[in-house]
Amino acid sequence: MTKTKLALQPYLEIISELPNVNLPGMLDLGSTQQLIREHPALAPLLQTYLADRALGGQGGSIGDGRFDSNSFLTWVVELSRLRPSIADLETAPLLDPWCPIVEDDVPLLVGQVFGHPHLREGARVRTSPLMNLQPKSGWARSCNRFYRLGLYDPSFLKTLQKDGRLSTSAKLLRADRRS
Repeated sequence: MTKTKLALQPYLEIISELPNVNLPGMLDLGSTQQLIREHPALAPLLQTYLADRALGGQGGSIGDGRFDSNSFLTWVVELSRLRPSIADLETAPLLDPWCPIVEDDVPLLVGQVFGHPHLREGARVRTSPLMNLQPKSGWARSCNRFYRLGLYDPSFLKTLQKDGRLSTSAKLLRADRRS
């Protein structure tokens, strides 16, 4: 399965499918915002974005739950294109084994984690939404952090499903976009 070795930036593909109704200088009457709020993969990412903004990240603090779709889409693009520094990778948690999946239309990674600042050593986890997967380079970016990647193991999905930790509708995410 050499196709799984290709870089994958699922959210760039997702946002490219949105109608371009938010051109610079044009007034967004809420149509793009509504599409984002209703999109099964973008809605969870939007919640992370709004929570971060409420805490003062992403260009300032807002607590009213509103958002500018252009700022949100810019944030998605920036996270999807962000590359780790050497220091980022030195401190990044390790997923070993791991595999990319789609659960409820949200791309993410599942794996056994080591060196995570908040999770138990060896815990079987699913990451926040997957922004960038570079298996050939040995790293991935979720919307919250970078991860180092150990052994790719597509059977890890079935293991978690068998244990009831993932829904049976979760599917393996492949670089050729067929899941």
